[in-house]
Amino acid sequence: MLAHRFFLGWLACLISVGMPMAVAQPQTPTLVLAAADSVPTAYVDNGKQAGLLVDVIEEAFKRAGYRVEIRLMPWARCILEVKDGKVDGIFSIYLTPERQEFLSYADEVLITQVQALFVRKNSAISFDGDLNKLAERRIGIVNQTSYGPRLDSALKNGLFKSVEPSHSASSNVQKLVHDRVDIIPSYRHVALNTAKTLGVAGDIKELAPAVEAIPSYLAFSNKRDYAKVIVGYNQALRAMKKDGTYDAIFSKYLAGP
Repeated sequence: MLAHRFFLGWLACLISVGMPMAVAQPQTPTLVLAAADSVPTAYVDNGKQAGLLVDVIEEAFKRAGYRVEIRLMPWARCILEVKDGKVDGIFSIYLTPERQEFLSYADEVLITQVQALFVRKNSAISFDGDLNKLAERRIGIVNQTSYGPRLDSALKNGLFKSVEPSHSASSNVQKLVHDRVDIIPSYRHVALNTAKTLGVAGDIKELAPAVEAIPSYLAFSNKRDYAKVIVGYNQALRAMKKDGTYDAIFSKYLAGP
């Protein structure tokens, strides 16, 4: 009993003179982000995740002081998982009124995506900027993908003769090459790199002009409050663009033919 009182008195003295005591620090939670498995933006290379957007996202959150886990999956599943709050966020995604109902977008643009149309190499189809002239063509799209205001509106209004959905950019390119569709819209570098990976780069060609250039973002589920995370991410990405890191990452993946 005496020993117990002595211990308590000793502990009180330590506290009163300000002796530092070990305090358990809360562990930074890992943010889980979904992305479409697509070259050159986010993919697996020799068992390791790679891609220009993977590198940008990882560096931005490293600077912001957060850990991230990136899960690659078909785009339609990415949308469903973030909508249900099963993952924290998603990239890169266009801003649409429908998506704002379940997503909170970062302010800083992650990437400006050039949407273009692709056809088979020997196709006689041409494009002068008027989508209405392509109304009789079969078009291949990736499920739950926004292609920007112009194409989204055309698809919603049933402009095209037939619309063939796919679950990935890879299957969409294969449908084009095998004459199951006449045209596919795609972010330019995704289509070109996907065709290269499949060994069919010489079998497709891009139509000019491009449909449009659209800003694309990182966004978070509205199931929880990510306001503080978004502020940190915005600041980090802005700094990366200013110090040249952002451009260096893009050059690494997009340099050369």
